[in-house]
Amino acid sequence: MTKSIFSTKTLVACMVMMGSLMATSEALAGCRWYDAGCKAREAADKVRRAAEEAARAAQAAADRARAEAEARAAEARRIAEQAAALAAQQAAAARAAAEAAARAAAEVARQRAPMQPNEAVNFANARINQAGSLAVSTALTASSGITRVANDVNAGFRSAGDALDNELKKLNVQIPDVAGYVQEAVKPAAGQVKSFDAFRRTMDSNFAKLDSNDMGAIWSVMRTVMEQKRPSNEQIAEFDAAMRDLFGDVANGCAVCPMPGPSGVGISVTVSSPTVSGATGLPIPLGASVTFRLVKSTYLVNGRPQYVADYAVNAEATVAVRTLPEVSLGVAWIRGQLATNVLPLPSLGVAVSTPGATTQYGSYSGAGSVGLTMPEAVYMFLDKGERNKLLATLKNPAQGPNYVIGKANQAIRELKDMVMNYGLETGINVGMPGSLAFARPDGAMVMSVGGIIATF
Repeated sequence: MTKSIFSTKTLVACMVMMGSLMATSEALAGCRWYDAGCKAREAADKVRRAAEEAARAAQAAADRARAEAEARAAEARRIAEQAAALAAQQAAAARAAAEAAARAAAEVARQRAPMQPNEAVNFANARINQAGSLAVSTALTASSGITRVANDVNAGFRSAGDALDNELKKLNVQIPDVAGYVQEAVKPAAGQVKSFDAFRRTMDSNFAKLDSNDMGAIWSVMRTVMEQKRPSNEQIAEFDAAMRDLFGDVANGCAVCPMPGPSGVGISVTVSSPTVSGATGLPIPLGASVTFRLVKSTYLVNGRPQYVADYAVNAEATVAVRTLPEVSLGVAWIRGQLATNVLPLPSLGVAVSTPGATTQYGSYSGAGSVGLTMPEAVYMFLDKGERNKLLATLKNPAQGPNYVIGKANQAIRELKDMVMNYGLETGINVGMPGSLAFARPDGAMVMSVGGIIATF
């Protein structure tokens, strides 16, 4: 029999080691296998830790959800604010556009409305103020918004018997009364203007057919001319449409005009002052007017019709009396090629008129004139200021008599030439509703200075 090699000490040592191992194992397991309370606590801890972990996860999820919601809300607010700002900008732009459109519409309506006397007087005063001393000595004293001088105009037309005339008579130099000479000399031409009555009747009939668009186009373009500006292409296009209604196609000739050959047809606005009486013993009413005109040629210039916008400041001696400023719209035919002189030129005219009538637009009268481009030598003996200069020169023995006698003889020659080279104009004048048409009676003398506003 084999003898056991383990001693008692060895057995004890092994038992101690196994106990230690068992103790260590139970310690690592958390609770002893027999400790029910520990096991319960351990289970409760696990449940608690799981609950805490779940709560932390839920909180984290809630935080993320809240952050995302806040981000979405902030983005929504930003988008809403941007949309509100854009809407406000668009609303402001729409209001501004509507206000601008309303202003533009109001301005268009104003431009196309019939011209009132006060407005026309302002235009006329501005033109006279700019014309200054060039306005054939009409410049002047203010009366009812239009400037003029009675005595200077009267002396210009009725100069016989003044100091210069008396001095020239001593030298056996006879200067004819320019006004009387011209009135007598142009009688045949005045008769020719009167013979164009059929044309005036046609113009009256055609004018009465113009609609509101035609009249609006006319007033619009004439306001621009009276502002001394070039009309726009759109205004010219509308003006042409009205001109076709009046004259037909005048692009290269005018079928309804009184005479063939180069001429111009157009529209004018005349602003006339109240008249005043002349000097004592010379009761001829004296006044002034300003005429603005836009004329289209009936012949081609560089392949197309030519337009001329011009003005004239007029001093007149008539037998007609006007107590208030008047505004009239003129429709006219002008014989000959259109003048395009930039510098103001003086001219003398004899008016021709026919009886008036009343239309839906106001009163109208047939009208015409014989126009004479005045040479400088004639003008020197017609204008009071120039006559005074000649008189002063005449009284200077060193230089005067020969110079003045030479100018007097030159004036006589040029006066005769002047009446042989006359211009003709005829048409109708239409007064504004409630007023009389502006028309000078037959034989009225009109001295003018005019110039070009624009040629195109």
